[in-house]
Amino acid sequence: MELRSTTAYDLQIILDWMTNNKEMVMWSGPSFKWPLDHGQLQNYLQDPNRVYWSAVDSDSPRLVGHASLLIDQEADLMRIGYIVVDPERRGRGIGRKLVESMVRYGFESSHIPVMKLGVYAHNAPAISLYEGLGFSRTGVVLHTEVDQEDWTVIEMARARVPAGPGS
Repeated sequence: MELRSTTAYDLQIILDWMTNNKEMVMWSGPSFKWPLDHGQLQNYLQDPNRVYWSAVDSDSPRLVGHASLLIDQEADLMRIGYIVVDPERRGRGIGRKLVESMVRYGFESSHIPVMKLGVYAHNAPAISLYEGLGFSRTGVVLHTEVDQEDWTVIEMARARVPAGPGS
């Protein structure tokens, strides 16, 4: 798997992965409105404080995942978001590689001491992944209704690991 900047072409593939409102909200929270369309995704790519990654197969240009990292130095905020993996490729470590890359990039390119993210409480695979990469639950930040179901958002955070002696 290789990482590169997200392109307008990638947006159509991401759009194709979202087949219903629940999938869209699982990926983006309340950021978009169903039905998701190309215009909403184009607007999403316009945030100058956000870095956008696309994961592609090493053997082909096939998009297999997407994620972004918000780094707002003035607000002292660093936040991972919009992580999605091709439904046919889930469970193969793509999400882990995306998150590891964002963590490394975020802490190397900013002074911000803490990286945060939000995850739905029923998304056990994602929570396990984040905890395995050093994120801790900091609390519940939101209760929302999605298609007549109650969903809870857990806030997670990871502090910058201080450099050891001799680093």
